[in-house]
Amino acid sequence: MSKRAGLLAACAGAAFTWTSAAQAQQATRVAANDQATTLAAVIVTAQKREESLLTVPVAISAYTSKRRDLIGVDTIQDFTNYTPGLAYSTSLDRAFIRGVGRQTNNLATEPGVATYADGVYNSSVVAASGDSLFVNRVEILRGLQGTLYGRNSVGGTINSISNTPTSSFYAEGRATVGNYGVYNFEAAVSGPITDTLRLRLAAAQADQADGYFKNVAGGPSEGGRGNSTYVEAQVSWDITPNLNLWLKGGYFRYYSTYRTAGVLGSYDYAPFPPGSLGPGAAYGFTQPGFTELGGFTTNPANTNIRTFSTDIPEKATDEPALSAAAHLTWTTPWGFDVKYVGGFTTYNFKLTTDYDNTSILSYQFPTVPSPICQPYLAQCPPLTVFPQVPFRYAENKSYYSNELNFVSHDNSRFQWIIGLYQFHEEYNQYVQIPLPEQPQLAFPAGAPANPTFDIYHTEQNMHEDSYAGFAQVDWKFTDTLKFTGGIRYNHDTLAGAEEFRELCFGLPSCGYPAAVYGAYTPVIDITHYVISYAPAPGVAGPPVEDPATGIWFRPLSQTWSAVTGTAGFEWTPNADTLAYLKYSRGYKAGGFNTGTILANPETNPEYIDAYEIGAKEQLGRRLQVNAAVFYYDYYGMQIPLSFQEAQGPIVTNFFNMGKVVSYGAELETIWQATPDLQFLFNYAYLHATIHSGCCFEDTVQPQLGGQSVVGETVPQSPRNKLAVNANYTFHFDPGSLTFSASYIWKDQTYDSIFNRPWYLAPAYSQVDARITYNDARDRFTVIAYVKNLTNALGYDNVSALLLAAPAPGALPYNQTVGLIPPRTYGVEVQVRFR
Repeated sequence: MSKRAGLLAACAGAAFTWTSAAQAQQATRVAANDQATTLAAVIVTAQKREESLLTVPVAISAYTSKRRDLIGVDTIQDFTNYTPGLAYSTSLDRAFIRGVGRQTNNLATEPGVATYADGVYNSSVVAASGDSLFVNRVEILRGLQGTLYGRNSVGGTINSISNTPTSSFYAEGRATVGNYGVYNFEAAVSGPITDTLRLRLAAAQADQADGYFKNVAGGPSEGGRGNSTYVEAQVSWDITPNLNLWLKGGYFRYYSTYRTAGVLGSYDYAPFPPGSLGPGAAYGFTQPGFTELGGFTTNPANTNIRTFSTDIPEKATDEPALSAAAHLTWTTPWGFDVKYVGGFTTYNFKLTTDYDNTSILSYQFPTVPSPICQPYLAQCPPLTVFPQVPFRYAENKSYYSNELNFVSHDNSRFQWIIGLYQFHEEYNQYVQIPLPEQPQLAFPAGAPANPTFDIYHTEQNMHEDSYAGFAQVDWKFTDTLKFTGGIRYNHDTLAGAEEFRELCFGLPSCGYPAAVYGAYTPVIDITHYVISYAPAPGVAGPPVEDPATGIWFRPLSQTWSAVTGTAGFEWTPNADTLAYLKYSRGYKAGGFNTGTILANPETNPEYIDAYEIGAKEQLGRRLQVNAAVFYYDYYGMQIPLSFQEAQGPIVTNFFNMGKVVSYGAELETIWQATPDLQFLFNYAYLHATIHSGCCFEDTVQPQLGGQSVVGETVPQSPRNKLAVNANYTFHFDPGSLTFSASYIWKDQTYDSIFNRPWYLAPAYSQVDARITYNDARDRFTVIAYVKNLTNALGYDNVSALLLAAPAPGALPYNQTVGLIPPRTYGVEVQVRFR
């Protein structure tokens, strides 16, 4: 607070001497306030230089801060609603563009959509969802961007560009109050320190008191409930008239009840459900004398999907997340710029959820007569089971990158860009599933002690290095025709170690069934039975056990490289028309299925041959039309598939699909019907199917064995998607009032290569509305909003699990469904000082 107050005091003296020039600037700002409802040119940096969106031969959806406020684009899910071809799963934090993305959260597999914040690569899509007070513009580049943006952009690229320090004093405060106990506060101050030095400070505090899901067992509500803090500082320094240095540092922390999904279907009342390592939790509901929180012995979500019954609160924390970015730009006298872009990020994310999804605390596992406890007892005393099973996930990651670009800036017919890139990343990712109340887990029979009570432990510690060199040229060989050619070389190395330990408690397959041994049931370490000892590509050595911990380690290492590129033609018969045709070859590095020491852990790289035809047209000041048609030959899609071994939980392995063929069309239009009435219409058609792939087992239908998936739609590929917005502005002497309403419709989509009903996310629609008041001098804005007005139930992800003993009449599987937020509404006030 003291820094912000000091900056305000320092800047105030220089800023509040009003002159006629300042008044003229004020009039300009008022005019700019209405740009969200006009067809003003949008400047983008999609090709690493500033250009008008209408002149860039790339399918781009660009969202300025003004437009975001007008139509209500706040989160990644909102970007998904309005952007053709973009899909996002909130519950999994995975983005897909045109059906290409990352199918797993295993960090040893690369994403397919690259996210950049101020030119610096970021591993999480959430980096693009900063509030419009912090983010000047978000550019979503649809389609392969491998030449300029590297190996992780086979699906596309999301660029987030910050609001930067201003050359005159500026300050703004924002406050939002909404349902579910939402209270958000933001502030920014910016201005000159000297003639060549500018500073910007900004901070945000977000709080939500109530969650979207209710715990009927009496625990706290979950989903959205929590708080976060973000602080950033920026400096822009004109070292010389031709040399500028920009620096940015950020601090972020949050606590959240992360729940974004509900479980539909029956509990599994089997004593040992498929994939279990110990007695089932819901089996206790069938036994006398069980104890629980609340009174639900069946799944409450079947009555209301936004309810659940668990005894372990869900929480996610990230403390701290630190980031830094730097740009050093030299405008040379020889017709080109030299630009350095570097950045560093580190974070520590932890998530705890209730793995058994019930509120049962304890029960007695019945025993049967046996000679084990003879001659004193006919049968052993029953085993007391404590099925309180948390799922603990963590990822600790640090990464940095350096990029050096040489970019031509003259007006000749020949433009070029040459770049060098380096990226380094280190991370630890682990999953722990303990039975913390079960005393037997502390001391497995004949094995090292287990002080963490983990029945399942998997971990990876990896480091990655990537190097690249690239070049792209544009040659305008006539006044209307231009050729573009680009090439890139990538060299990628991934190495480290995976860790694994797995225990068994009471299963008959482990040799000590709980029904026989009862209270004397031992815990058995089965790790050495289930891991692979065989050599394989990417395996750098045999697995080795740590005798002190019982954890097995296996080293992994592999290197991949590829040459990719692009070639295309542009036709610009006039200043308002662009048509383009291009071919691109893309590559995503290989990866590993780390954690469980399975056979064949390596996955090979992915490759895409992409063909695209596009056009952009502006008809006067009334209509903008951007359209694209594309075709992909997609080879080696890295796909995770689960399978059930003879004992233990379901495990996941990764496979490279043979070939996927995708084609589609996308349309974005803005029609300024009158000076005050505007319509937006965005549509996408996507047909993405597997052309070779056999034979794979669906864990919900294991009796069918390996199945062909030829002809199946790839995950997260809705066939159709539509977004419509209409906004009308009324003008008064005090200011303007804008009414905005949006309709979003998303077609059904499968979330598995097995196109079965249990993996189907049905179609849904959403209606949003906003009323925005801007005063005539652009001093303040008031926004009243409602999202998901009809409280529609929208699924953004669906998975399924086979049940051994569902409730009578229930389906033999349950579904975990990621949900869009319910109806939310509130008021936001923005106040500006200049």
